[in-house]
Amino acid sequence: MNANMKASSHAPHGVSPFFMGGGLFLVSAPVHLSVEQDVSILISALTLALIGGAYIGFAAQHISQKVFWGELAVAIGFALAALAGVMWWPAMIGLGLIAHAVWDILHHNRKFGADVPSWYISLCAVFDVAAGLFLLLLYGL
Repeated sequence: MNANMKASSHAPHGVSPFFMGGGLFLVSAPVHLSVEQDVSILISALTLALIGGAYIGFAAQHISQKVFWGELAVAIGFALAALAGVMWWPAMIGLGLIAHAVWDILHHNRKFGADVPSWYISLCAVFDVAAGLFLLLLYGL
């Protein structure tokens, strides 16, 4: 593990990652309520694709090419879920975000995938679940 990625329960500046994840959700949710649904779907799809791609950056720091290619393959899966949400079924985006929370949690014990700071895992999992459930309610399951 990179020296800069030591396990820590706090995000930068000592803020609780759970608080930050919830805060990010509370800041982003009103956007979806203030724009047309088509725009909301595009914003949420872009969010899922970007969140899914974050692990590529963590994997790029990893020594193992197997880890890199594995993280890339999963990121492509999240991007495809985002695309499916735009093209066919918007609820796929909410389901994709919830699936990404599971992906976050799988990285928690550091025995799987790229080395990810523990604060990031907590922050992202909280945001993913809150946003995923919100979008499922908003777009209808």
